[in-house]
Amino acid sequence: MPPRPKSSEAQSLETNMLAFARSVQITEGVFHGTRGTGEERQRVPVEIMSKGVRGQSSEDNAKNAGKSNPQVVEFAAVPQGCDAIELSFSVRVLPCALRPHACDKAEVVHAYRKLAEAYAARGGFRRLAELYTWNVANGRFAWRNRWQTDAAEVRIDNFDGRKMAFNPLHDHLRDLETPAGMDDMTVAMTHGSQDDLKAFVDLFASALSGSGGPFTFAVVWSAAMQPGQEIFPSQEYVRDEVKQDNVSRIYAKLPALHGGRIIQQASMHSQKIGAALRHIDVWHGDASYGAIAVNPYGGVQETSAVLRDKGSKRSFYDLRRKPEELFAALEKSEGEIPGDIHFLMANLVRGGVFGSAKSE
Repeated sequence: MPPRPKSSEAQSLETNMLAFARSVQITEGVFHGTRGTGEERQRVPVEIMSKGVRGQSSEDNAKNAGKSNPQVVEFAAVPQGCDAIELSFSVRVLPCALRPHACDKAEVVHAYRKLAEAYAARGGFRRLAELYTWNVANGRFAWRNRWQTDAAEVRIDNFDGRKMAFNPLHDHLRDLETPAGMDDMTVAMTHGSQDDLKAFVDLFASALSGSGGPFTFAVVWSAAMQPGQEIFPSQEYVRDEVKQDNVSRIYAKLPALHGGRIIQQASMHSQKIGAALRHIDVWHGDASYGAIAVNPYGGVQETSAVLRDKGSKRSFYDLRRKPEELFAALEKSEGEIPGDIHFLMANLVRGGVFGSAKSE
């Protein structure tokens, strides 16, 4: 076990140039329609297509209020002949939170390394690993698609020779506000055992803390759906050059070979999957919200709320201005790690540019 730093050794965690690389790296997700089971099972890429629609101008201050508004939109649907849909991606976990990726002061690098060592020694990375695992098991990363079905499964493959599967719509996983514990996740398993789940979390935590090697695993969300039922890939911003073609909705897509031709396969951005998996900030203290995505100011995109703004004194930047308090809390051998420290370290796992506007 690495020695814990004394609070007297605490140094500044602020400097002008500071960046951390992502510890949880995710591939682009891709959608397939499926049919059959076992050896007869077939997978068909979901193709992005376009169609012309005749809507009505209904926005506030519309130029042609109530009048026809012809437009072109992209859409994706379960392929004909298929009775289910799959969203698949893979994840690689790295120990990038242990030290800055870029920093202009050696003493600040040293301070972050000592902080990460102290956090690892108290088992902090295991708590983050459990929360990330919860968001894999509950299928949050399927976003709107999660509610398009009454029967779904999340499979996790290729870790330590084991496989697991969960029912993301089980009563113990359906609630996305309050994290499920290890026992709850075990109850919702459709394949595997509690030992498999523990091994998965251990590997995840070891990769984050650097006590083990990098950890890679594959995830597949599958759900029963009807042919032609609409699905929802990531939506792109409509760029100016596309607006000229009157395309008002653009979906994310990747080239794929199917039937001897190149098609545009529906996809989910890695950033959107990552945003779902990092819905682990349960320490923000606002009773109106459950778990939110980790970010320095506790912003909630769906409501534009900011739960950790500068006035709250609980933003990432406010907390790191008091390194002595952080180190002192981690020196304690008993009791739980304070939520603010989990939050700060979760931001380092998330990665990003954290330079100070003004350093001392």
